[in-house]
Amino acid sequence: MEYRIRTDLFRPFAVLALAGAVSLVVSVAVAASAYRGRAQDARESRMLEVKGLAVKRVRSDIGTWYIGVRGEAQELKEAYEKLDGGFQRVRAFLAERGFPEAEVEVAAIRTDVQHRRDWKGVETHDVTGYALHRGITVTSAALDRMAAAAGEVTRFIGEGFLVDSSTPEYHFSGLAGLKIELMGLAARDARMRADQIVGNAGGRIGDLVEAQMGVLQITRPLSTETSSGGVYDTDTIEKDVRAVVTVTFRVDS
Repeated sequence: MEYRIRTDLFRPFAVLALAGAVSLVVSVAVAASAYRGRAQDARESRMLEVKGLAVKRVRSDIGTWYIGVRGEAQELKEAYEKLDGGFQRVRAFLAERGFPEAEVEVAAIRTDVQHRRDWKGVETHDVTGYALHRGITVTSAALDRMAAAAGEVTRFIGEGFLVDSSTPEYHFSGLAGLKIELMGLAARDARMRADQIVGNAGGRIGDLVEAQMGVLQITRPLSTETSSGGVYDTDTIEKDVRAVVTVTFRVDS
């Protein structure tokens, strides 16, 4: 009987001791986790993200220019004669301006049959005329010559020919290599900016952690136009190619 009483007396103390031990273990675990969290925050807070910029002026090296010729008449034969007259005039003009046949691509003739419409505007089966179209595409590296010719070819409208001239498109074929070059220049610019920021605060830039390059912005000279998907100007022979690199550095004390 005495033994049972003593056992019952010590049982609450044993429970309290066990609870205290568990509490101590939990407290240590929480403290360790908090310490690791503070250490992680400290490491993250010692990172610096900066953006570097590089811009280079380039000259396009290939151009494409589309010219459309049309012939319209009530009779198919007459429409073809008008089309062919304008087509031959344009071909002669291109040869005079120094574009060889190898640079001139001629499309097949497209024929559109025109029908009369009734009083409701519904197209009927009655043929009222024909419209013939033929396209000419010039692809050349003679960009200045192309730009000058594009401004002259529509003069044939005054001679009675239906000629449409699109604005030439100018392209730069060396973008792949240029992108690598600009990435290096932009990363160097980012490093200079980081050195200035951290150096003025008494710190020192450490290792490079990450570098991400954005899309290229290819614009007309001195333009500030940008787009999330990238800008590609084809209207000007000379272009500015702009690259931005986002770089993350480790900061040392």
